[in-house]
Amino acid sequence: MYQLTEEGKKYLKQGLPEKNLLKSLPKSMKEISQLPGAIIAVGWAKKNNWIDVNNGVADLTEEGKDALKSKSELEIALSDVNSKGDSELSKILLNRKLIEEVKHKESEIVKNKEGLFQKIFKKKGEEIKEEIKEIAQLTPEILKSGVWKTIPLKNYDINSPVPKIYPGKKQHYIQFIEEIKEKLVGLGFKEMEGPIIETGFWNSDALFMPQDHPGRSLHDAFFLKHPTKGDLPDKNLVAKVKATHEGGWVTESAGWGGEWSEDVAKQLMMRSHTTAVSARTLAQHGDRPGKYFCIGRNYRYDVVDASHLAEFHQCEGIVIGEDLNFGHLLGYMTEFAKLIGATEIKFKPGYFPYTEPSVEGYIKHPKLGWIECLPGGIFRPEVVRPLGIEKCKILAWGIGFDRIAMIKMGINDIRELFTNDLKWSRETPMVR
Repeated sequence: MYQLTEEGKKYLKQGLPEKNLLKSLPKSMKEISQLPGAIIAVGWAKKNNWIDVNNGVADLTEEGKDALKSKSELEIALSDVNSKGDSELSKILLNRKLIEEVKHKESEIVKNKEGLFQKIFKKKGEEIKEEIKEIAQLTPEILKSGVWKTIPLKNYDINSPVPKIYPGKKQHYIQFIEEIKEKLVGLGFKEMEGPIIETGFWNSDALFMPQDHPGRSLHDAFFLKHPTKGDLPDKNLVAKVKATHEGGWVTESAGWGGEWSEDVAKQLMMRSHTTAVSARTLAQHGDRPGKYFCIGRNYRYDVVDASHLAEFHQCEGIVIGEDLNFGHLLGYMTEFAKLIGATEIKFKPGYFPYTEPSVEGYIKHPKLGWIECLPGGIFRPEVVRPLGIEKCKILAWGIGFDRIAMIKMGINDIRELFTNDLKWSRETPMVR
């Protein structure tokens, strides 16, 4: 049994200090510091996520606005202790010294050698003044002794407020990425990796993107100021790529013409697509069958809105084999879309400098409509021949993974994938 302390009685009558603080916001922290009990009020208001402090001014959060509309759990707990002598939040109230335990000496349970509650006995002929009327909490001793069979259990009020407990968990988008990785590995794909800071050679030249392509301009890519240049790979590979760009080399292509520049190829930039990882992998893998994927971050200059970010993820995939065709590519992309739960998919012809034929796949979002997030194609000879691929064909795709996640997680703004809103993270279940 518990009873209110003097401070508890004061808060029951006048309100909790953190609740009273909310009524006067917004207000500067300097003004708040002059209020009585300011330290307690601010501390508990922050702990409850009721206030947010920016530039020295405290203001209500959404949870704070909700808290003003009704009694908080602690206010209800104070009323319960005052009327019933107990509360589910008694531990919190004890820690804040708002209640104290009431001890009744005349009602004792003596613990003997056989265990607590093993026997209810009389002291040298004297009758026990007061017997146990009900059991409020089960313990191992009570279960072993069998006392619970003869003494009723205290009724449990399912409407009593209880503190919310939020166990630790991974951020939703990280969970989604790891889930897709597991599924792709289960389908026989191996994960490939590459650097985020990349040279123009691997990001563009090895993919037969001309050095004057708009995607290589300052308006579309992020280039490093220091250092500005990186190292090129094996000279033999560089020579093949150079010959392919200038005149087609042995690929039966006319190339792009002009003079290919090593200085442009050495430029360091933030990777603009994970296809650069595919180029590196093909150069190492050689002319033999295989399946690879990469889920990585990329960077492009873009206007940030509900479906675009300057930093984004792609799910890169390549399938290497001798008898592959465009039908196989559409099959892989369709299966991947189904893998993440998409139900409406459509394709239309596309263009990319490094694939031919090329395709753009669309998945329908319930609110944003058709979203382009499944680009792919078959790597051109101008890409694979310099990398040492003679017999095999390469199916390739670079899926807009952030947009896929939006559909899977049921959100309408791509920025929510990277949210630091703890309330949303705690209360939103992970969709599988």
